[in-house]
Amino acid sequence: MTDQPLLSRRAAMTLAAGSTILARAAFAQDEAVRFGSIFALAGPNASIGREALGGAEYAMRKLNAEGVEIAGRRRRFELLNVDDESRTERSVAAAERLITRDNVPVLLTPVSSTTTLAVLPIAERNKRLAMSFVAAAPQVVSPENPFSFRNTLTATMNVAPSVEYLAKERNARTIAYLGRNDDWGRAAGREIKERAQALGARVVVEEYFEPGSTDFFGLLTRVRAANPDAVIGAAFTEDGVAMLRQYRELRMRPIFLSVAVIWASPVFINAAGDNLNGVLIASGPTTADTPELAAFREEFQRATGSAPLPYNTTAYDTVRLVVAAMQAAGSTDPERVADRMRNFEYKGVLQTYRFSNGNQSQVLITINEVTNRQVRVVSSLMAT
Repeated sequence: MTDQPLLSRRAAMTLAAGSTILARAAFAQDEAVRFGSIFALAGPNASIGREALGGAEYAMRKLNAEGVEIAGRRRRFELLNVDDESRTERSVAAAERLITRDNVPVLLTPVSSTTTLAVLPIAERNKRLAMSFVAAAPQVVSPENPFSFRNTLTATMNVAPSVEYLAKERNARTIAYLGRNDDWGRAAGREIKERAQALGARVVVEEYFEPGSTDFFGLLTRVRAANPDAVIGAAFTEDGVAMLRQYRELRMRPIFLSVAVIWASPVFINAAGDNLNGVLIASGPTTADTPELAAFREEFQRATGSAPLPYNTTAYDTVRLVVAAMQAAGSTDPERVADRMRNFEYKGVLQTYRFSNGNQSQVLITINEVTNRQVRVVSSLMAT
């Protein structure tokens, strides 16, 4: 009589140990799905690359903890990153290595548009899904690149909403534009003129400066002489901080709006300081204030010890979007996933991503105002 419970306990312990061994064996047999990424960890785009890598790795950890099944089989996700230092020759070598040696079905593309466009032919030739969430050049998702997708802003997607906000909400009838003398800056300038004209406004000053410029007094003096209702700037960090500081030193009064989304990042806010107060910034959804984003920020802070930066969150959403598309396609095969992605909807932390018979997702555009170094959304709309 007394032996029976002991035998039962031993049997239970044996069964439990056996179940643990079986569970470990089953987990060990999970098929690995490798994502390749080419994020710069050194060079001019290192801060963005590190953010992107941190967010993608966090998404992988979460997916593996949750347990994801694709076509009835549990999958384990791995991320292989190569630091390209934002140098084209290194980007190309990284893509060749990740695709031909590591056989990744998905490539998270480099930070810059130039390096992304250099690796896309490799992804296309090998029929691998190339997913971009930083590179903003419109041609990244051109018809010539059917395996290339993007779920974030194109270079000028936020330009027309910016002009519309200024004209309709701030009654700006005259606009001055100061843009970088590069493809992005000139493309933004063309769109600003077209949209302003359609809304009954006009561009009274259009000036371009070389990237990295730090002396804007001459350009700003011409803007002040034209006395516009609003100024739109297209500048990055170094030139943007200098432009804004000199704008304040000249005590200029027009509304100032930036179409560079980086101005809403903690890095730029800290660099610009109080000179940024009162400035409007047209960005994507990373500045939104939603319950989903608030919950993610708290969760990320708890798990990593630091608050999520914009590209942490964007990379997290991007990885999970692709995995959701794999589940919907019932396959990790890039061709099948690409076919499914072209008509796909996924609710992420930042927004609901919708691909409507194409490779570019709709994007939530926000117009933000900075007050005491805090970014607050004042207007938003969905753009394609």
